[in-house]
Amino acid sequence: MSPTLNHSESPLINIHEDGHVHTRLCNHATGEMEEYVEQAVQKGLARIVFLEHLETGIDYYPPSWLGDEEFTYYFQEGARLQERFAGLIEIQLGVELGFNPEATAVILEKLTQYPFARVGISCHFYRYKNIHLNLLSRRRQSLDQLAAIGTDKVISTYLHTLIEAVCSVPCNVLCHLDAVLRHLPGVRFTDEHVELIYQLLDAMHEHAVALEINTSGFDYRGKAFPVPWIIAAALQRGISLRAGSDAHRPSEVGRHFDRLPDLLNTAQHSQS
Repeated sequence: MSPTLNHSESPLINIHEDGHVHTRLCNHATGEMEEYVEQAVQKGLARIVFLEHLETGIDYYPPSWLGDEEFTYYFQEGARLQERFAGLIEIQLGVELGFNPEATAVILEKLTQYPFARVGISCHFYRYKNIHLNLLSRRRQSLDQLAAIGTDKVISTYLHTLIEAVCSVPCNVLCHLDAVLRHLPGVRFTDEHVELIYQLLDAMHEHAVALEINTSGFDYRGKAFPVPWIIAAALQRGISLRAGSDAHRPSEVGRHFDRLPDLLNTAQHSQS
């Protein structure tokens, strides 16, 4: 077992499962599926969940998600790897579904076309006139346009979209809840945003949707997505937690999972 995972366990989360991994198939990550599995085995993980991107009705270039051809390969290669690594690690093939409220019917149809073992919900794009702006991009042009629209408005729309997604799409986990505008300095949640987050968590509890603790946040901002007070509010509602590295390179599989027990201990104590 890798030393990075040889730490005290937390009863709140399984740090031997990486539930959020991407590959070169999504057009903005690197590495083959097999390389990610090999890294997971080296780090002592018991399960790895590929959560490749699916977007519908999004006008954005270059595309940062898989098309039908890529998904066909995804499942073929995934089946080969499941056979090759049988007995060493469990491999699941899931999807990170970027919710577009204008394409709900198409989304539901897409979900019936593939045997996804896990469906993660996220929202990556904000509709502006006839185009879509990437809410998680570091592109200066996108950040400037989103700032000009108004960060409070953008964040409110983002949270309303996630609430609608959880209530209208069969899903298992909500990804990187507070990663919106992660590359825009000085972003803060207003009282309205906090209330929307509570509504989102209530909807997650009602629909049995888990909350992802996304450890990529340690690299982006020095703390995981979401922040401890959101984790504490989720725990108060009995929402399950899932660990995800959001790896976009093989070396990032299981990154910072050793920090999760302390993080959750802090969040748990902040409930009182």
